Amino acid sequence: MVEDKGFRFYIWINNIGIVLSCLNFYFYGLGVYDINYFSWLQFLLFIIIIFSITLLESISGKFDFSIEHVGVSIFSFILLGIFFPFGILIKMMDLSGWILSIVLLITWLSDTGGFVFGKFFGKHHIPFLSSPNKTTEGYIGTFVFAYLITIILFFLQNIFNFSPKFSLSQFIIIATFVIFSAILGDLSESTFKRWAHKKDSGELLPGHGGFFDRFDSVIYSMPVYYLILKLMGY
Repeated sequence: MVEDKGFRFYIWINNIGIVLSCLNFYFYGLGVYDINYFSWLQFLLFIIIIFSITLLESISGKFDFSIEHVGVSIFSFILLGIFFPFGILIKMMDLSGWILSIVLLITWLSDTGGFVFGKFFGKHHIPFLSSPNKTTEGYIGTFVFAYLITIILFFLQNIFNFSPKFSLSQFIIIATFVIFSAILGDLSESTFKRWAHKKDSGELLPGHGGFFDRFDSVIYSMPVYYLILKLMGY
């Protein structure tokens, strides 16, 4: 999507950085080192990524869109190299996958619910959004489905004895923050596609927004969900 618009995207630097970042999250999740060492390594990696991209752009010989080239590359690393790896920590908090499944189910099923509500009941479009097809009714449906899912998950954890257990109020708090962050992630991806004048973010899953469009909401909701879990004492 970025290359099609004629901008340079430092994909190899980003890929290396994302892999190293995921390893850092993984080793921290294993308890190989504490949060201070993890934070310093993550900060050092981020600085190296910024310096490397800036250096390559500075010797490229073409500087008309240097800010865009550097900005898009760094922003992509933040999303995929910092936000998304929080999923690793969430998974390692509970190897059964129960805690991770909560954020995935709330994010994806509520998004589906919002789509259904918007399609059948959507009358009030929000034209100033980067996704102009979104409607007020669609967003209401997103929250309605999110809270319905949390109620179902609350009862399922008791029926199947999933652990750790959450109270209904905790589920409601989690769902609220996850949905707000997921909506922001969806709008962020829509903004990129509007900027690039593209319907899909990639060639995978054409017609459905692209592969990245299936994970934009999750990428934004992962760090928020992890923070909420920590504040709740998990």
